[in-house]
Amino acid sequence: MLMLVTFGAASGAGVFISQYWGVKDTKNIEKTIVHMLFVTFSAAFIFFVILFFIPGQTLRLFSKDASVVSMGISYSTIVAFTVFFTSFSFVMASALRTVEKAKIPMYISLVALGINTLGNYLLIFGVGPFPKLGVAGAAIATLTSRFIEFLLYLFVLYQKKTPVKISLRSFLKFDRFFFAKMMKIASPVIANEFMWSLGMAVYSLVFARVGTAAIATRNIVSTIESFGFVFFGGIGSAAVVIVGSELGKKNFELAFKSAKRLLRITLIISSLAGLAIILLSRIIIRFYNIDDFIRTTALLSIIIVAAALPIKMLNAVNLVGVLRSGGDTRMVFLLEISSLWLIGVPLVILGGLIFKLSVPAIYIMMLPEELFKLFVGNLRFRSRKWMRNVIE
Repeated sequence: MLMLVTFGAASGAGVFISQYWGVKDTKNIEKTIVHMLFVTFSAAFIFFVILFFIPGQTLRLFSKDASVVSMGISYSTIVAFTVFFTSFSFVMASALRTVEKAKIPMYISLVALGINTLGNYLLIFGVGPFPKLGVAGAAIATLTSRFIEFLLYLFVLYQKKTPVKISLRSFLKFDRFFFAKMMKIASPVIANEFMWSLGMAVYSLVFARVGTAAIATRNIVSTIESFGFVFFGGIGSAAVVIVGSELGKKNFELAFKSAKRLLRITLIISSLAGLAIILLSRIIIRFYNIDDFIRTTALLSIIIVAAALPIKMLNAVNLVGVLRSGGDTRMVFLLEISSLWLIGVPLVILGGLIFKLSVPAIYIMMLPEELFKLFVGNLRFRSRKWMRNVIE
């Protein structure tokens, strides 16, 4: 949930940074980053309190298993210290991508991932001289990787070889008028991500109530979906940079054409990806050590999700990338949250808890939410009302 709130804050800042970058206004880019760090650190502090001081009460909302809660507490109290590093890194990564320095966060993420993976192997299983710490070892590996990631971003800032620069003096220059202007755009994004994460938590709770097979299927499908979101999230980020930069320069027609081209690319690639997943679904499912019932359930669910992949990815790129690049964050918030909480969540609760439908049927119940977003989002895109210069 912290990741999503921080992502929301960084995305909101990205709207301003992309348009400032269009006119090469590095002074206001720095100003935007500093003010957004105030927001992300404030959110990080709240999550630190939850993870460190009341992890048990929070975890019991998701599981009544005492052993699961106990392991979760040992993990949470260590991981709690990563929240400040994570908040800083997210904002820096977003800023660097927005000023067309995407390779830097990619390399830093690869280093952090490598350290985390190696740390997990050494500390969970106790390899060589390292102690066998289990869940606590995984938490320590995460903390270590996040801290090193934080140091690498500090090193990049210290080198001053990118347009992203922050001085300690800039933290003392809080501009409440600028902050209010920025939050008018950013706050709907933050609220959007927070409410969306709550909706995903409700989905997870429903699957947990349905049974073990539903949880296993959900985990398998989510793993496959996550690959799609990583790739198309990259296209969404590119949309913010490309379209936002043109809007900053008031090249509105070029911005619209660029957005249209990105959406066309998304449709083609996501359709091919969905087809590939369907064709390879039987091979993919063999990698999981599961019984025949879960295998059949997961296979049908994967096919349903893969068939809907073009719709979901078009929504992701259009709403998170294109429309937000023009500061149309309030409309995106209203569309995302109304479709989730008025269509998606009620249908999933009805299907899973009231009518006791099968897991594949529950996934079908999620589709009207995406279809509604596709229809309304397309209307909004074609209206061009989202195309605004927000930095004037």
